Amino acid sequence: MGQASQVEGWLAELGTTPAEVAASLATRGVKGVRNTVRILNPIVRFLQTRLRVDATALDVIAGDKVRLRYGKGPSESAAVPQPVQQFIEEFNRGGYPELELPPEQS
Repeated sequence: MGQASQVEGWLAELGTTPAEVAASLATRGVKGVRNTVRILNPIVRFLQTRLRVDATALDVIAGDKVRLRYGKGPSESAAVPQPVQQFIEEFNRGGYPELELPPEQS
């Protein structure tokens, strides 16, 4: 537990603009599906590659926070930086089609 600050750091490292966030995800090979908030969301998929805790469920339902749930136990939230929030909004509107998973993979 106690990974919210680590998550916030990883998200901040993605970039200072939505385009930088997209480029960082592309460099890492991270893709996702528009209008998703859990496992198919590109930000959640990125974080899943970094977290090393079993039974962690992630979501970005709130938009400005990532919620980390530890099995049936406690949960915590990490703030999502403004550039990442803007990236999610643009991605959901069809921006960054190169980061969308093909239908057969989603």
